[in-house]
Amino acid sequence: MVPVFLAQWMKEKRSPYIVLIFCVLSIVASLLFGSSTGMQIKIDAFTGEGLTEVEAKQWVDRLNEKGSFDFTLRSEEKALADVKQGRSDMAVKLLKNDYRIISIVEGGNANLVQQHLQVIYTEELKFNAVTQHSNDAVQFRESMKVYLEQPPLTLHSSNPTGEELKSYNMRLQLLFGFTLFLVMFTVGFKVNAVTAERVSGIWNRVILSPVTKTEMYLGHLTYSTIIGIIQIAIIFVIYKYVLGYDLGVNFVFLSTISVLYILSVVAMSMLFTAMFRKPEQFKAFFSSVIPIMPPLSGVYMPPGTITSEIMLLISELFPIKHAMDAFIGVSMYQQGWEDIYLPLAKLLLMTVIFFGVGINLVERRNA
Repeated sequence: MVPVFLAQWMKEKRSPYIVLIFCVLSIVASLLFGSSTGMQIKIDAFTGEGLTEVEAKQWVDRLNEKGSFDFTLRSEEKALADVKQGRSDMAVKLLKNDYRIISIVEGGNANLVQQHLQVIYTEELKFNAVTQHSNDAVQFRESMKVYLEQPPLTLHSSNPTGEELKSYNMRLQLLFGFTLFLVMFTVGFKVNAVTAERVSGIWNRVILSPVTKTEMYLGHLTYSTIIGIIQIAIIFVIYKYVLGYDLGVNFVFLSTISVLYILSVVAMSMLFTAMFRKPEQFKAFFSSVIPIMPPLSGVYMPPGTITSEIMLLISELFPIKHAMDAFIGVSMYQQGWEDIYLPLAKLLLMTVIFFGVGINLVERRNA
């Protein structure tokens, strides 16, 4: 086992670029996509019929008071030109008591903008209707503003332990998601060395030496596991101590989930390796199948986005789904071992099944 392990290490030492590239890609991808979460969406607005410039500015200020949108008042020609040329997804036409959304696509942000506009306009029109029956409209509006800011009844939400509810951290989810996704490529290509050595004849020549077949497997699989763990550890250390991310869990939780996940990925790669006779075939299949797993598992989307029973059932077959459940549970919801034992048990079960079937297929094919 040790000579095989050291042989793989010497090859890695001469060319460590794969591990380094995937480490950099994990950090860049999560920073790139994670930086867009929580940012305000910029929307152009322009004045419509029956609305003065002063009234339009008041509406824009009112729309920008809350929500995740940043409305900017522009001329009608420039706003519509940006929409037509694809530089902007939509623009809003402000009217006296109404609005119009000009959009190049349906759904997505257009629906969110529609909801935001409807809430603000409905609230504002109610104010205007009531102030018409008031002797002092300005004083009435100020008193209503104070009343809404300090209502007689308030509603507080908390978790079952009585602590304050925290907003969902999508950046942290993407951090875990891209890290787990890209480490699959590193581990898979390392496990593929078994097929490469069988095709080149190295495997048979080594077996004639005192090294047994079991030691050959252990050397390759142990090395692939350790490389995967090192890659995840490097990324987590950079995020925690360099970029200042709060992973929210202790070292024991992170280590246990990472090790079980890497073992399951090594086992899955071994199963895929057994399906092909040439390493090039494995690379083509692996590179096509692995990118499908994160979207089906909901890695890039907020919880509850995927509702299809079929997709949810298929995602249960992927290790990344259960590792994400465990990471999110302990990092965002402070779950303990009794809460995450089911995802960890599924990872362990996958490891046993994939290893058993994969190695058995490899030996039968070469028998």
